[in-house]
Amino acid sequence: MKILKPIAAAAITLICLFVLNRVFTPKYIKENTDGRITGEFYTQAKDPDVVFLGASTVHYCVSPDYMWKTSGFTSYDRSNASQTMWQSYYMLKDTLSVTRPSLVVLDVSFVRNGEEFIEEPSSRKAIDGMRDPLAKLGAAMSSKGEDEQVISYFLPVLRFHSRWKELDRDDWVYAFKRIDVTHDGYLMDFSIAKEQHIYENTQPPLPAFPEKSADYLNRIIRECADKGIPLFLMRTPSFQTGWYDEYDEMMDDLGEKEGLAYVNFTKKVEEIGIDVRRDYIDDGQHMNVVGAHKFSEYLGGYLRDNYELPFHDNDAVSDVWNRKLSVYESAVEAGMADYESALEALDIKEEGDI
Repeated sequence: MKILKPIAAAAITLICLFVLNRVFTPKYIKENTDGRITGEFYTQAKDPDVVFLGASTVHYCVSPDYMWKTSGFTSYDRSNASQTMWQSYYMLKDTLSVTRPSLVVLDVSFVRNGEEFIEEPSSRKAIDGMRDPLAKLGAAMSSKGEDEQVISYFLPVLRFHSRWKELDRDDWVYAFKRIDVTHDGYLMDFSIAKEQHIYENTQPPLPAFPEKSADYLNRIIRECADKGIPLFLMRTPSFQTGWYDEYDEMMDDLGEKEGLAYVNFTKKVEEIGIDVRRDYIDDGQHMNVVGAHKFSEYLGGYLRDNYELPFHDNDAVSDVWNRKLSVYESAVEAGMADYESALEALDIKEEGDI
C-alpha cells in the first residue's frame, strides 16, 4: 500500500498538469487564429503531397483546397506569423516525423532577418502545437528570448498561468474539444484594406543574408536532400519593403549552386492577374480569398508542370479532399458577400485602382 500512494500522487500531479496546460494555453478560436495552424496539421493533413513553409504571407496567399481543385494535388500550409528560417527548419523536422511529402516549398522572405529577430507571440503560435519533442526542443532553443524558459514550451502553463484572470468560456470548452479554424493551414479572409499605402525601400540592402538565417536555410536544403525530397524556393507576391533585387540575385546564386529553382512571384503579378487594391487585406502583403485563389491556381500549375506530383483519380485521397473542397466552397460562398460589400463601401470599381 505504501508504494501505491506516491504512484497515485504522481499520477494525479501529471493529470492536473495536463488539464492545466490544456485550459491555460490560448485557444486562438476568435482571434489570432493563425495559432491553430501547427496543431491542426496532425488531424487535417492526411499525408499531403506538398508542404509549404514560411511566414504569414504563405497562409494568406496559398489555399491548399483551391489548389486541389485547380491542380489536383494535396498540400498543407505549415507557416506562421513571422516564422523565421530556424522555425521553418524545425517545422520541417516536425513534419517529416509523421509524413513524407513529394515536395517541400519554402517561402524565403524571412531569410533577411537574423538572430536579433525574436518575437515570442509568433514563436508560441509556431512551437506550442508541435508534437515531435526533438523538433520542438530545437525550435524553442533557437527561438526563445533571454527571459524565456525552454521548459515553458513543453509546459505552457508555466508561461500562461497569469491568464487565469482572463479565462473565458472558450478556454474551457475547447480545452479538449477540437474545432478547425483553418482550411489545411490556410486562413480565409474576405476583407480589403480601407486605406492602402505602398512604401518604397529606404534602407540599403544587406551585403549578405544574416549568418543564422543562412545557416538554417542551408539546413533545410540539406534535410530535403538527405531525405530525397525536392525543394522549391519562392517568395510570395508582396508589394512591401524589405526585399531587393540583390536578394533575388543571392537566391538565384544559391539555387544554381544547389540545383534548386527559385522564383520571386512578386515579379509575376501581372501575369498572375493580381490586383494590389482588390486582392489584399492590407498594404500588399497578405491576400484575401480572391487574391489567394489567383495565386494558388498559378502556383499549383507551376508546381504541377515542374515537379513530379501524384495524380489522385477516384481514390480514397480524392474522396477525402473532395469532401474538404465541399466544405471549403461553402465557406467561400458564405463569405463572398462580405468581399463584395467591401468593394462597394470603398468604391473600388476598376482593377488597378489605389
